[in-house]
Amino acid sequence: MSYVRVSEKVGQWNETWALAVVFGVASVPWTYAFVAGLHIPLWPSFIASATFYAAGGGVDGLVRGYASNAAGIGYAAATLALVAPLGGGPVALSVVVGAFMFLASLHEFVPLLSFTPGGFLGYATMFSVHAAGETAFGVPGLAGETLAALAAMLIGAAIGLGTERLAGAAS
Repeated sequence: MSYVRVSEKVGQWNETWALAVVFGVASVPWTYAFVAGLHIPLWPSFIASATFYAAGGGVDGLVRGYASNAAGIGYAAATLALVAPLGGGPVALSVVVGAFMFLASLHEFVPLLSFTPGGFLGYATMFSVHAAGETAFGVPGLAGETLAALAAMLIGAAIGLGTERLAGAAS
């Protein structure tokens, strides 16, 4: 297979085209709803939608993908809560991150969390939400940031399932 040639499938209506159209069209109200209405960060929803697809899609991908994202968010929130009492420096941060990355790496043993990359994506997403200072529903501080990450990723995971279903119907 050559990666330089354009696939012969590019000129045929197929699942890729259907998903591209559905995802492109869905991204317009999706973005508008987050930015103009929900006032929660948009990027975690796209990360969760990608997690949904990477976890295999369908209801199983929704459940395992979001559960692993949520666990990662929880680990990151716990990291942020623990680091200050431990001195707040790079050593404390590094040790706590290492402990939670160890736990996230064991998700393969827990069926509900067995899409291990989702835990890392949730962890990183929570750190980005915290760095941006994004909160949700008027809840301030770390609790509001955690809520923002959880809500945005849940909506994104659900949108992933919706786009998959619509693309399947259109292909």
